[in-house]
Amino acid sequence: MLKILNLGIDISLHTATCCLLGQEGKLYGKVFNVDNNLPGFEILKHKIVEICRLEGYDTVRIGLEATSMYGFHLLSFFSNTCINGVSFHIYQINAKYINRFKKVFSEKEKTDVIDARVVAEYLKFEMLPVEFKPDSPYLPLQRLVRYRYHTVKNIEKEKKTYLANLFLKFPGWVQNRPIKTLGVSSIDITTELTLDEISEMPLEQLALIVSTTGKNHWPDPTVIASEIQKAAKESYRIRPALSSSVSFILASISRTLTALKQNLKQLDMAIEGESKGFNNPLLSVRGIGYVYATGILASVGDIKRFSSHNQLARLAGLVWKKNQSGKFQSDETHLVRECDKFLRYYLVEAANSLRIYNEEYQIFYQKKYQEVPDHKHKRALVLTARKVVRLVFALLSKNQLYDPLYYSRSHGLSSNCQRAV
Repeated sequence: MLKILNLGIDISLHTATCCLLGQEGKLYGKVFNVDNNLPGFEILKHKIVEICRLEGYDTVRIGLEATSMYGFHLLSFFSNTCINGVSFHIYQINAKYINRFKKVFSEKEKTDVIDARVVAEYLKFEMLPVEFKPDSPYLPLQRLVRYRYHTVKNIEKEKKTYLANLFLKFPGWVQNRPIKTLGVSSIDITTELTLDEISEMPLEQLALIVSTTGKNHWPDPTVIASEIQKAAKESYRIRPALSSSVSFILASISRTLTALKQNLKQLDMAIEGESKGFNNPLLSVRGIGYVYATGILASVGDIKRFSSHNQLARLAGLVWKKNQSGKFQSDETHLVRECDKFLRYYLVEAANSLRIYNEEYQIFYQKKYQEVPDHKHKRALVLTARKVVRLVFALLSKNQLYDPLYYSRSHGLSSNCQRAV
């Protein structure tokens, strides 16, 4: 029978607060601090070696909250540590789980000492996540796809800020959206021209500006120019001093958006270069696309750690909480919140792409879209993403390419077919 020593850690930028607790509940000394650097790791290792030698422990569990990168070096250090007769198991635990577990204790204060003790107690109950592997081959690619998610969210945030300020200067544009996307044409026109200039400009000249900024993309620039001019004439004029400030903000945000979009292109190229060493069957699925396929693969990692597509869906948060008591069964259920937000993002984006470019997923999406009167798009899209999970699990676990005829019949759940197309 294994004899287990649990090490709970509350990590910060400069220090690691540590609590050593035996599986039987014995606390080894007071909770103590070590520096969050290599000398501090060596001191902690020495303490663990001494306790294992004196008490006969053969297994050490090390756990901390997955809240930042501050603990990465410590976990990496112990994952590469070899002590004769002692095995190390490393865990990063969802902070929400620790916070809920903490409520069973009488101490409610938020201190590093208490948090380290709570993590050590949590390790005793063995309801633990998959072991953390800092030497995982997927980690470099995972950092890139997560940073891409961060960049996309920044672009969305900047666009919202742009539209909020644009409403002050040009409310008619935001209300009517003569050009539907917030692209180069709309940014150039709204930042370089005033409302009076747009209103008084000859329609042919405005149409030429629309055509030039849009690189002749618009089929009928005269119609768009007419809508822009109408919106400008109907818009309320703010005072010049405020308009000047808003114009400066719009120009600044437009430069930020240009830089972010350029960075996104370079990031996609970096992801493509990093992913060349991986075999990714998801690339064979028409409609998912290179970026989303790579994002899913990097977030999933080793598919062998999942026994079924249900476990994979749970990690992605594509499962629904039940609300039932006695004979009551709620009609509305909500997605779980504790999940890998990056995996969920790439799965949902892949589902959104498949509903456009893949006939099977188009039909499935439309069917789910028509089933309910409320939340049509969001519900149908999430259910489509759940269907994508089954496909992802089947392709990655079997390491085979996508056969649309086979998967349209079996939904990717059969284990008999090994055909590659």
